Amino acid sequence: VEMSEPSQKLRVLFVCRQNKVRSLTAEHLYRVRQDLEVRSAGTATFAKNQLTTELVTWADVIFVFDETQIEAIATRFQNETREKQVICLDLPDIFEYKSQSLVLKLTAKLEPYLGRPNSKKIPAGKIPSPTSPKRSKSSGEPARSLVSQLLAAVGVKGGTRKLSD
Repeated sequence: VEMSEPSQKLRVLFVCRQNKVRSLTAEHLYRVRQDLEVRSAGTATFAKNQLTTELVTWADVIFVFDETQIEAIATRFQNETREKQVICLDLPDIFEYKSQSLVLKLTAKLEPYLGRPNSKKIPAGKIPSPTSPKRSKSSGEPARSLVSQLLAAVGVKGGTRKLSD
């Protein structure tokens, strides 16, 4: 994924069906990045934020979650997407909003294209090498794990949850 000008932010659009779980989680995960401008939408008429010509035109790159979004975009926005990169992440609609499993899968799928949510910039054609665990310089305590950092980025607090009987 390339930006047209070095000083310009890459405009990223995440598209799923309802814009309630997958695309919305991806938007919240990556909107913290200073080098990206991120939005999300859904292809369904009842989507939280419906996909429009304006959004498709705005985007530099579009990430979809399954083949149904590719078909919807190809049918409704053929002219607008002619020279755009549309990338399918192949993530089924089986997750909960901001769930740990969704955050981890999104990060793994998007890392080759955008880097990690806490990266400073888009990788130059390769996957950035994973960082090793570090200790905090100020307190000597272990730094938060990558999972904790990713969950914090989307507003999910760490800790354990008790399951109901």
